[in-house]
Amino acid sequence: MYEKTLAIVLGDLKYSDNSLIVRCFTEKYGTCSYLLKGILSQKRTSITRALFQPLTQLELVVTHKSGALGYIKDAKISFAYNSLHTDIYKSTVCMFLAEVCSNICEPETADEGLFAFMSKQLQYFDTTAFNAHFHLKFLIDMTRVLGFYPDTTRLDLPYFSLEEGVFTAQETTEHTFGGRAVELFSSLLKTETDTLGEIKSNREDRNTLLHHLLKYYEWHFPNFKKIKSVEVLQAVF
Repeated sequence: MYEKTLAIVLGDLKYSDNSLIVRCFTEKYGTCSYLLKGILSQKRTSITRALFQPLTQLELVVTHKSGALGYIKDAKISFAYNSLHTDIYKSTVCMFLAEVCSNICEPETADEGLFAFMSKQLQYFDTTAFNAHFHLKFLIDMTRVLGFYPDTTRLDLPYFSLEEGVFTAQETTEHTFGGRAVELFSSLLKTETDTLGEIKSNREDRNTLLHHLLKYYEWHFPNFKKIKSVEVLQAVF
């Protein structure tokens, strides 16, 4: 039986000479894997690999059986990106965010709130000018949906505890950070996504904060894997 669902592409894996297994975060079923037979062959098909670039938003017609590979009968774009996959900076961010989301989107567990957040933020990122803080703001705001948003009652304090999710007066453990990275963190917490252009920072501070944010995710997702694309992201900007 075929079902319709919206989906966001997380990644793919080559399967045999001409087939792919694609991982998608679906609105109805959570993260699912689908086998696309013959998609890499020269034979022309209605479903092409170009549809499955990282974080593409699709409308799928699929089979779904818990614990098994599904099949895609039909796939079409649900939101057509203008710049996300053609702008070198945005496409690098896409690769990074897709890898992060692959770590936190639960297999076969629907989360409409998380899906709506990702869909809306990606559409905003596509339709606005590139901002070097977007990936940081995305990670921060996603913690609200996931249930571990930082306590912002004392943003004036000079340190942040990754363990407790609060700002502190002292560097209590090795999992506490301060300096310019915590100042940038505080600014991002106080700033809406559409006013990120008001924040000034340098590459070193952004990369330091990114390191700590990924550690923050590791505290809440014990199986969180090392993000391989982070080095590319840091090199580009």
